[in-house]
Amino acid sequence: MLAIFAILAIGMASIGTWMGRQIETSAVNRAAAISAVYVESILATQFHDWPSVGTLGAESHDALDHLFVEGPLSRKVVSFKLWDADGRIVYSNNHSQLGLRFPIDGLLAAAFKGALQARMSNLDEADNLTEKNRWQRLLEVYVPARVGSQGKVISVAEFYLYSENLERDISTAQQRSWVFVAIVTLAIYLLLFGLVRRASLTIHDQQRDLRQQLQQLRSALEDNDRMREQVHKAGESTTTLNEEFLIRVAADLHDGPAQAIAFALMRFDEFAAAFQNCASSPSGAAQDFRNIHDALQSSLRDVRKISAGLAMPGIAELSLADTARRAIDDFERMSGQTVRADIDEILDKAPLAVKITVYRLLQESLNNCWRHAPGSSPQVSMHQAECEVLITIADHGAGFDFQAAAVSGRLGLNFMRERVRLLGGIFEVDSAPGRGTCIRARLPLSANEITHA
Repeated sequence: MLAIFAILAIGMASIGTWMGRQIETSAVNRAAAISAVYVESILATQFHDWPSVGTLGAESHDALDHLFVEGPLSRKVVSFKLWDADGRIVYSNNHSQLGLRFPIDGLLAAAFKGALQARMSNLDEADNLTEKNRWQRLLEVYVPARVGSQGKVISVAEFYLYSENLERDISTAQQRSWVFVAIVTLAIYLLLFGLVRRASLTIHDQQRDLRQQLQQLRSALEDNDRMREQVHKAGESTTTLNEEFLIRVAADLHDGPAQAIAFALMRFDEFAAAFQNCASSPSGAAQDFRNIHDALQSSLRDVRKISAGLAMPGIAELSLADTARRAIDDFERMSGQTVRADIDEILDKAPLAVKITVYRLLQESLNNCWRHAPGSSPQVSMHQAECEVLITIADHGAGFDFQAAAVSGRLGLNFMRERVRLLGGIFEVDSAPGRGTCIRARLPLSANEITHA
């Protein structure tokens, strides 16, 4: 607002000054025009012999003295001079100036060109020494005198009028103009102040609302971060607890049903031997005993295999790279296939949940390669990219329709995807009939990344 006030003040001063000058000029010109009409009418009656002799006659001098020295005009016209084209004063109410010659310049020169001239004079010209000794300021008027209505300017009448009343009128008009300009400027300032004040209040309210919304957004983001942290901690804990549960299930299978089946199989062998020694054993019973024995043996192998698949070797103390190699070694030992592996040695520390997910991901993917792409040598690559590990498992088998498999709800792919997503990772499958399968996963390497993934 200070800048607006300064601009308005400068504008007010400029307009006020200009209006004051215009008022003074207008008042001076109006007074000069009125006086000029009267003076021209007087001179017209005295210039009847000027064209022939080039000067005023004695009668004209006496007539002008009667008007400007002795007559009523002497109370209004302070000084009156009549100039010829050579710069000589041919008449003056101050007779001591008669015949004096001065340069023709300024307003006098403009008047000889035919233009009425007027101004408030400080009487600084050389021909105004007498007037300067008596007055400080006078209204100075130059009236061109012509022969005929449109004739050549043959002389210029210079006269001075009292300026007290005129200056008082000019001062009053200027003061009124300044008051008017000040009132208008103040009104504009108050209007602008109101508009700016209203806009400022609106902006202030909007800023306050924005700050409140920003604070609410920050609170919401903090709540989201806390919930995300809780979700990922729960995911990490769930992964660990799930593996512990699978280990217990594997142990229970090994120590429970597997041991019971093994004991039953041992007792069955003893019972079968005793039954075969019995002379009254029916024909075909031996074959039935063999079938039951084979079924029990097959069930025992399946239970032990399931138990071995559920149980996970101790990987808590292993690096992430060693965990991946453990999964690959277990697969090669079980399947007899060779896996081409490219694993970064820098993959060292990682949360236990990440190690478990990597192991299960490789285990399930390689088992799928063994089942669905027999004879195809699978490829595994693991590389670190900043704070993430990139895992790729590929084979050159028959491939499959991924969209159809997703609709059919294949558990292996769904379990792998959910394991990866539970830790905030990314899981992708690229496969089509006839061009093999490629599984890509991206997992965070630190607990902090898991929390903020």
